[in-house]
Amino acid sequence: MPKWYWVFLFSIYVAFIGLRFEVGGDWFQYIDVLEASRYQPWVGFEALLGDPAYHWINKIAAALNQEIYFVNLCVAVIYTSCLFAFCQKLKNPYLGLTVAFPYLTTVVAMGYTRQAGAIALELLALMALESNKKINSILFFILALLFHKTAIFLILVPILMFLFDVLKTGKIINILLVLALLLIALSGAIAITNISDRFLVHYIGAGMSSSGALIRLSMNLLPATIFLIEYYTGHNFFRTSSKVYLALSWLVIFSFALLLTGSSTAADRLALYLIPIQIYVLGNLPYLFLTQSREIFYRWMLLVLGYSFLVLWVWLQFADHAFAWLPYRMYPFI
Repeated sequence: MPKWYWVFLFSIYVAFIGLRFEVGGDWFQYIDVLEASRYQPWVGFEALLGDPAYHWINKIAAALNQEIYFVNLCVAVIYTSCLFAFCQKLKNPYLGLTVAFPYLTTVVAMGYTRQAGAIALELLALMALESNKKINSILFFILALLFHKTAIFLILVPILMFLFDVLKTGKIINILLVLALLLIALSGAIAITNISDRFLVHYIGAGMSSSGALIRLSMNLLPATIFLIEYYTGHNFFRTSSKVYLALSWLVIFSFALLLTGSSTAADRLALYLIPIQIYVLGNLPYLFLTQSREIFYRWMLLVLGYSFLVLWVWLQFADHAFAWLPYRMYPFI
């Protein structure tokens, strides 16, 4: 694609997300966080409680006497850069951006700023993991953690990938050890998520509602199921895809088990970090049929586009908190 068009699209995304005005369920809480940061130290309890990376962006905004737009623009640049980098690895980057737009971009990036930063850096961590660049993946994982503590769930991805390798050896003791490690990591992630949510609600008043958790989980289920079926029975590129996406797909299946244990908040937070499987699978899906016929390829392309439009329409029409995103207004046109 022409580079100038990619830069133009990038600018549109950053402005659309970063210059929003009174959009998102936690808009006023984020303004309170910015105001509070003016009187807080750069490091300390507040930084740890408010997620350090987001706290430091707020501190920079406060030091420069800037408003919330500065903070949102900074996170929008991070989010858009990472999303574009991830989508450029797909067979059709525009289709990946389209799949991401209804929920990840509209709801998360314009409503839950800290999670958006964490998920954006997750995308880079997954790409690094896919390329076997372990140091880079660890670095991006730590940066994601600095944006939001619930990114701790990402530790399950490499452990699950390791489990796939151990299963091939057939050594029972090694399998049991990795399963024990996976259980400990999951328990720790759930505990940190629950503690983080309670502290944020009590001290800041911000927090993402877990209502609709089942819907968010179900949105991941469709692409995860497609991937697993194709991975184990098909003869296409999903079969040769990185174990990163195999791990994400199995985590989607596993996230429903968390609901059965009553950990709806943990399941909901985990679901957010599994959204990349939607972009990867649905962004590549039509190309599974390209070798069969152009007609079938275009039908699947239209199906994915229609599905993305339907997700956005249903969310805007029926979501409990959709009113907080409407009407969309943008600085300075307010």
